[in-house]
Amino acid sequence: MPSARTIDAILSDLRLPTRTFPLSFTEAFTTDARGVRVGLSTSRSQRLPDVTAVILNWSRLENVIRIVSLLCGPWLDDTIAEVYVWNNSPKNLSKEIFSSAHCDTRKLKIENSPENLYFYARFLACTKASSPYCFIQDDDYIILPELIKTLRIRVEESSQGGIYLLPPHEHLSSRLRTTVTSDGIHTGFAWLGHGAMINRQRALSFVSLLHDDSLGMTKEQVRMADNYFTVLSNEIPEIWFDQGIELGGGQPFTVGHEGNERNQLHIGNACRYLDEIVARPSAVTALSDTQTGSLGFVKRDGHVSNPEHLHVNRAAALGTPYLLESNIKLLPDDNIPNCLAAIDLLGNEERRAGQIGQDAILHYQQHALSYAVDGNASTAFRSPYDAKQGDYILIDTLSVFEFNNAVVELVFLVATNNEDILRRSKYECSSDGKCWLLSPYYSVSRPTTVVAESTHDLLEYSVRMAGNHARFFKVTAGEDVSLPWVIYEVWVRSVLQIV
Repeated sequence: MPSARTIDAILSDLRLPTRTFPLSFTEAFTTDARGVRVGLSTSRSQRLPDVTAVILNWSRLENVIRIVSLLCGPWLDDTIAEVYVWNNSPKNLSKEIFSSAHCDTRKLKIENSPENLYFYARFLACTKASSPYCFIQDDDYIILPELIKTLRIRVEESSQGGIYLLPPHEHLSSRLRTTVTSDGIHTGFAWLGHGAMINRQRALSFVSLLHDDSLGMTKEQVRMADNYFTVLSNEIPEIWFDQGIELGGGQPFTVGHEGNERNQLHIGNACRYLDEIVARPSAVTALSDTQTGSLGFVKRDGHVSNPEHLHVNRAAALGTPYLLESNIKLLPDDNIPNCLAAIDLLGNEERRAGQIGQDAILHYQQHALSYAVDGNASTAFRSPYDAKQGDYILIDTLSVFEFNNAVVELVFLVATNNEDILRRSKYECSSDGKCWLLSPYYSVSRPTTVVAESTHDLLEYSVRMAGNHARFFKVTAGEDVSLPWVIYEVWVRSVLQIV
């Protein structure tokens, strides 16, 4: 096997910046400070890889090779067991073509399809995997290793069948399409191509459903499987803000008005199939068999399976694997309207977009939660509304971190006036997300050398955490403050005490 390149070398080829983020944005910390940003990589948790990464090839072979190079690297040895390239192109591929990816041939699997199966191939490949989870992405996107690690840890703990990364405009679209009816439909839509981690068992059930004779789906509909997966699952998908790194190139499948019309057509078809399934007299019995029945893919439990995540937003961090979560309100009305049928899904988006207005839409897209964990001190998450009592920001470091002799702090890089919110808040940590330990320590605020938007100085605000170990770190606003949240970065810092 050729020697693997470093991840920074791969990112350099992709013209992406390296991801070495500072412990602090102040002069109080030297570059040789003995500390880390806390996340999965600092927990030294060892696990066997149990994810199959599925990549489709059609017209962007150069992109596919780059993506394979990233997925095959040693930085994902504890996560990715196999990289499965499904070749929909009539030109056959071989492992020799991927020599520049420096991928162990035992890890790389290539399937040359006798015909173009389009997006159905993603799920078919997943059913052929030996691992319990599948990671799916398009060939014009880069999803960095730390995000894949975060997805893997959280999907195992999720009540959902998958987790989906989405750029802000698609994240909003998914939120607005959420559809709930009184007769047991609770569904939504999310694309898989921006990065998704799904359970292989769900892929098996889905493929079985697509070929159920009672539905009579056409070959074209089966090929457009991406448009059907989340809708027919009858669960509101768990969506995260992504970090949006596009590769472009090649020939895109969805282009302009024609592509959008095709997508709308198939999403509408998925809604009609869901309405049909739920309306069947035998549906309750058929849908209860989640292991073998072809209709078992469609969940039916009569209520929203995980209502709390409808009002909680999440974003995976760059640099160090951790997850940011917040209940800070992002829309003027985030209540889910009562609908008559699944087919209302497409109309919901248009109707609700009109209700919230263009200003709210632009704010949602331009000041996403992901900007608070991208390592870039020039971008920020900005709440559209003033801070409210009970607003929280939480970091999940994905495994329990042992403090040992270190000072562990929750740290914010914020607009100077946000100190008024933070000093009226409480700070807690927890190992299980249930029992919380309140910090007794005073906060520390320091000026930084960072200037935002060429006019405003930023402040670094930190609070030491109590206890000896924790996985979750949380700040909760203690009262209403007439200021919006403006957070440029948030992280957990561990610095060894000098004895």
